[in-house]
Amino acid sequence: MLAIDRILHPTDLSEGARRAFAYAASLAHWHDAELHLLNVAGRHQHNFKELRESFPADIDMLNTWVKDTGISQFTAGDLNIVQVQEEGAEPGPNILSYAEENRADLVVMGTHGRRGVDRMLLGSVAEEVLRQASCPVCTVRNALETAPSEAVRRIMVPIDFSEASERALKHARELALTYGAEIVAMHAIEEVVLPMAYGMAPKQVNAEAVRPNVEQAIADLLAEHVGVEHARAEVRVGYPPQEILDTITDESIDWVVMGTHGRQGLNRLLMGSVAERIVRHAPCPVLTLQENSRSILPG
Repeated sequence: MLAIDRILHPTDLSEGARRAFAYAASLAHWHDAELHLLNVAGRHQHNFKELRESFPADIDMLNTWVKDTGISQFTAGDLNIVQVQEEGAEPGPNILSYAEENRADLVVMGTHGRRGVDRMLLGSVAEEVLRQASCPVCTVRNALETAPSEAVRRIMVPIDFSEASERALKHARELALTYGAEIVAMHAIEEVVLPMAYGMAPKQVNAEAVRPNVEQAIADLLAEHVGVEHARAEVRVGYPPQEILDTITDESIDWVVMGTHGRQGLNRLLMGSVAERIVRHAPCPVLTLQENSRSILPG
C-alpha cells in the first residue's frame, strides 16, 4: 500500500472537482489519510461572494458528494477532512504553496472546473501543478462517470525502460494492491524512418523483429518490480502518445501511472509533453510522478 498520510484536493466546488473528490476521498479512506480541501477564490470572480459563503462545505454537502459518486463503503464522517479557503487571483501558486507548506503526499485534482472568467481548475492550472509540485499528482477529468471503488480493476504503466517508468511500476504495484487490480505494462515501438538529409540511406525499424526482445524486457521488469501473477505486457506499434490513449480505451484501463521524463531524442516516450497529452485526453485518472517528486512508496 502506498505511504499516504496527507492528500490535497484543490476544489472550486464544480462538477469536475467533485469527480476528483471521489478519488481523493477513496484514497484517503483506504490509507487513513488527512484529506485537505483547498478552495482558492479571487475577487475578480463574479461568484466570489458565493464561494466565500459556500465554503467550507458542511457535512451534509460532503456526504452528498460521496453518495453522488457511488461510493458506499464509507461516509464523509469517516474521513479526517481539513477545509481551507485562500484568496488569490491565480490558483496555481496557491495550490503549490499549500502542498509544500503542509507536506502533502499526493495532490488529487480535476483538470477542468468552472467555465468562463471564473474557471479555476483549467488544464493550464493542472499542468502548472504537474510540472512544479514536489509530490505526485493525480488528475481526474470532469467527464468521468464511474466511482473509484467500483472501477479500478486495471492499471496501466507506459514503459520506455527508463528509471522514470521503473519508478512508475513500483507505485502502480502498491496502487494495485490497494484495489486488487491488474497491471498492464505498455510499450509502443515507434517505427522511425531517418531521412536522406541525415547523410545516410533511409532505415526503418522492423517492429515485429524487435517485438520479442521488447516483450522479454518488459517481462523482466515485471518480475523484478511487480511480480507476474497479476501483471502483463502490452506491446504496440505506432506513435507512443496515441498508442497509449488507444490502449486505455481498448483495454478498459481504469488508472494510468506514469513518469513525466523518459529517454531523450528520437526514442523518447514519457516526455512532459506526452504526459500533458495523456492528462488532457485520458478517459481515466492519471497519476504522474515527476522525476524529483517525493516518493510515496512504503518504507
